Amino acid sequence: MIPALGTARKWVRRAVLGGSCCVAALLAVTAYGWWIDPRIIVIPLRQAAYMRLDITSRYITVDGYQWPYLDAGPSDGPVLLLLHGFGASKDAMMELSAPFAKHGWHTIAPDLPGFGGHAYHQGEHHDGAFYARSVDSFMTAMGIKHATMVGSSMGAAIACELAIEFPQRVDGLIMLAPAGVQAPVVNDFMRRVADGANPLDIASSEDFDRVMNLVFVRPPAVPAPFRRWFADMAIARRPQTLLIVEAIKPFLSDGLRGRMGAVGAPTLVVFGTADAVTDPSMLSVFASEMPQGRTALIPGAGHVVFGDDFAGTVRAMREFLEWAGLERDSVALHR
Repeated sequence: MIPALGTARKWVRRAVLGGSCCVAALLAVTAYGWWIDPRIIVIPLRQAAYMRLDITSRYITVDGYQWPYLDAGPSDGPVLLLLHGFGASKDAMMELSAPFAKHGWHTIAPDLPGFGGHAYHQGEHHDGAFYARSVDSFMTAMGIKHATMVGSSMGAAIACELAIEFPQRVDGLIMLAPAGVQAPVVNDFMRRVADGANPLDIASSEDFDRVMNLVFVRPPAVPAPFRRWFADMAIARRPQTLLIVEAIKPFLSDGLRGRMGAVGAPTLVVFGTADAVTDPSMLSVFASEMPQGRTALIPGAGHVVFGDDFAGTVRAMREFLEWAGLERDSVALHR
């Protein structure tokens, strides 16, 4: 045998064996993550999503509590502050923030107290006023004097509360499927809430599937590790979540009615026509109390309007920002 050829064969054999070991190890890790500890799969894939969207995950300490948040777009751009809905987290807003970050906005999406990676604030009554004060404190800590607010569901109601109580903070207000007023048409979700139930409660993986089918008309496909991770996180936080439910329920049920005339910022209220949580009939209530605002209905979309019709929701938002003069300022600044 030619010595050099023999050496080459040894290296090939070692490489093949090493590759087999690496593949076996990768399969073992994947199997473990798939069935035992989904964090092994979820966390790297979530980081990959941040990289794909050019989003950075950061945190800041405010009054002793860590506020995780997503940051994208030019740091000197006008701020678009995105507030997630009940039971969700900053990650629910990352896809929505991306097209605006690319258009010159500095987009920031925090985990609100008691959700995502943000701890429950012990000793605090987590009602609408508490959340508005908390967002105000977050903005102060971040050095944000004012911003255009975008909120989804609970986050929309909190953004509106901020616009009422801290009007100097809000340049514009976009409310996606907002809670906060009684609906002219009471749907099944609202009847169950009135009877004392919590249709958004997650105590099992089956509950996660049920909630997804409730808030989306077309639920996204959720791989098993993500499904288990979301369910496990919700179950771990459930005692605090139930406390938040009781504290914030009056505010979300009708806490904004009769107060929205104080909102001076240009406002857009968006509902999906197939929303099974905040009934689209609520649009008329918001329109009657916020005459300076604009409204939009997204045909066929459910409660997470930007999940069921992303392009339609972004288009409505950008048309509003253009109408209000806010989009023009952003584009002109970074053209």
